[in-house]
Amino acid sequence: MTSRKLTKSNQNVWVTGVIAGLGEYFGWGAGRITAMRIAFIIALIVGYGTPVFVYIVASLLIPKRA
Repeated sequence: MTSRKLTKSNQNVWVTGVIAGLGEYFGWGAGRITAMRIAFIIALIVGYGTPVFVYIVASLLIPKRA
């Protein structure tokens, strides 16, 4: 069994690589990662700033890939 580690993406980065890192961790393709980015933007509009806080916390907690 291979061990996976959640890290920020180094290649598919828009802001900090958190969403692409999550997508790579779960084995999602580029289309699904783009859909997650769109869902995050919609959550920003609907969530009144809460998604920004979650994204910042995730950005601080998830390490960069070495």
